[in-house]
Amino acid sequence: MKTFTQFTNLACALLASCSLAGAASKELFVSPAGSDASIGSQLHPFATIARARDQIRRIKTAGELPPGGVTVEILGGKYSLENSLEFSATDSGTADAPVVYRAFQNEPVEILGGRVLKISEFAPVMNEKILARLDSAARGKVICLSVKKLGLQHADPFPPVFSDSGGIFELFWDGKRLPISRWPNSGDPKQWTTMKKAVVNGDAKTGGTFEYRDERPSRWLQNSSVWLKGQWRVPWEDPAIRVAKIDPANHTITFAAGLSAGIGNKYTRPAGNGKEPWCAINLIEEIDQPGEWALDFDTQTLFLWPPAADGELMVSQLDTPLIAVNGAAHLKFIGLTLEASLGDGFVLKNTESDLIAGCTIRNLAKRGVVLNGYRSGVQSCDIYNVGEGCVYVSGGDKKKLVPSENFIVNNHLHDYAVLKAMYSPAVDVGFGGQPNGGGFTDAVGIRVANNLIHDAPRDAVLVSGQDNLYELNEIFNCGFGSGDVGAFYSWLDWTIRSTIRYNYIHDTVGGVNPDDGAAGNTVFGNVFSGPRTGVWIASGPDHTAVNNIFIKGEGPVFGMDDRGVARGYATNSRLRKAVMDINPAAPPWSVRFPEMTNLLASHPELPLRAKFERNVVVMQTGEPFALKMGERSQADTNLFVARENFVTATDPGFVDAANGNFSLKPDSVVFQKIPGFQPIPFDKMGLFKDEYRRTLPTDLEIGRNRAGGVNKNPADKNFGT
Repeated sequence: MKTFTQFTNLACALLASCSLAGAASKELFVSPAGSDASIGSQLHPFATIARARDQIRRIKTAGELPPGGVTVEILGGKYSLENSLEFSATDSGTADAPVVYRAFQNEPVEILGGRVLKISEFAPVMNEKILARLDSAARGKVICLSVKKLGLQHADPFPPVFSDSGGIFELFWDGKRLPISRWPNSGDPKQWTTMKKAVVNGDAKTGGTFEYRDERPSRWLQNSSVWLKGQWRVPWEDPAIRVAKIDPANHTITFAAGLSAGIGNKYTRPAGNGKEPWCAINLIEEIDQPGEWALDFDTQTLFLWPPAADGELMVSQLDTPLIAVNGAAHLKFIGLTLEASLGDGFVLKNTESDLIAGCTIRNLAKRGVVLNGYRSGVQSCDIYNVGEGCVYVSGGDKKKLVPSENFIVNNHLHDYAVLKAMYSPAVDVGFGGQPNGGGFTDAVGIRVANNLIHDAPRDAVLVSGQDNLYELNEIFNCGFGSGDVGAFYSWLDWTIRSTIRYNYIHDTVGGVNPDDGAAGNTVFGNVFSGPRTGVWIASGPDHTAVNNIFIKGEGPVFGMDDRGVARGYATNSRLRKAVMDINPAAPPWSVRFPEMTNLLASHPELPLRAKFERNVVVMQTGEPFALKMGERSQADTNLFVARENFVTATDPGFVDAANGNFSLKPDSVVFQKIPGFQPIPFDKMGLFKDEYRRTLPTDLEIGRNRAGGVNKNPADKNFGT
């Protein structure tokens, strides 16, 4: 039996809940100046978002959510998290009563995974040995502090080999990432040095040795913690490896850890090709410009050259997602800024009808958004300066072909993959963010549309799954820092079935690149412009390129090969297992994709049923096709059909080609040369205004019309694999 005091406390809680829930679309308020002991009103707001979440749990415990749901109005300010802000099924809304967390009246709400450091906590560098190691330009300007004294986490040494941030904290000055020391500097035109030759290739157990070109490594002899990052073997791998020994007499560097396939370009062993790019990272000796910093692992000392006299310095500390949702439905996060963390921004698992909209996600070491579930999406967000990719989305049921209906729409995704360059795309659809598709997950019925994607070292979109639609996106200036890359890239999977239509792909590396047997892309109504764009089929079946426009100075615009024969794709266990797992001879696969029914018995190692039809090709020289296949494949009429294409060296009637408007005029000659050619909605591609995105970036702000990209070689016209 409850005491009178217990009963009174319970009644007060219920009355508070009822009063909060009394009006339609109830509002709770949160402010950095609030108190979690308050009632959550506008005059008496809570201090934390977690407290507002808990209050909604109390409301639900006392009864149903009010009609129209509950909106948590978050007032402007900084909200630093020591732990993830977590939501579970308990925190769900309903279709008629959603739960919304939004920035109050568009005020700047910053959810942070770091803490502020005061410059006054630093001290001048006084140690003579350290001063001698510093670059002459940095002496007297670099300051230092003890990491242990301040209790900072994530300061352990890098792993022997790594391909991401290495697990250490990052620094941000007035909201901008400060560069860890690097040689050559990332802003230098050179950006990388190169190996002269591999002396010992090494293997998984034995570190390789190479001869270096410059004298710079001789400055690092007093540093026991040297890591070098590079494309040691192939241009789609760039691990950082710890150094065991620098020999200035012989100009050699020996690694303390090995790579499974060793070092030196794989195609020109044993010496390599002398072009393998590399750089040194996190060296005190290489702090040579304002803003650079390094962490000395031996003494646990942070060294920094401040970028200015005044500013806010923040160090990232949280290494779990800022906001984690598992099993919740009908949640909305609107207008929030997530930043300064070592983990992901949002991670949403097993969702139902959740929405992230109008948010800014930046300055993270990991990914912007990870989304798995049904009927959920990311809309009108800006995601940039993230260490890995922007959005990883999956959901649906591959075997049953049940669509997830997830959507990634109207987002500005740029300057991503700044710490983990490889396989960190703007949008990953079920690929998994792993080299060679190591993390494939079910991804069915997902729409990726109207996104603006630019400025990254590798892919724009990693493609896998079934019945996914990629449309009306604009992609440029991606892929110049890698090889085997595409604006739309897929790998080693015969079960892929997706549509890529109405996208503008320009001034980038690779257009549509289904690599190593990846199958099933319908490429329709896209505009490809630039010397390294096009469609390349790497031995996969069931690809069609129809009703597209290609604009290049020199062909080809379409290529295909039959590598699957020499590489034994017919018996590849991964390829075959993926097909057998779905039982393609039975519904729903046999009905939805009848071409899959007898695939395993019909030489799927070949690029079966490839079509290039009713396309416009504007180019001055060269041939439109590059068919790198053996004589038998060349003669096989089941492999490639090309017909009704219009190839011209002159403007076929674009609205304004000089300014990048490749819409066709109504009287364009294309409609005469290709009867039935469907107009391409060029003006509908890219971002649009909606309730969450009220303005659009200008051409100048995003550099849309600038020529070339990072590390671009104007003579390089390769867009294949």
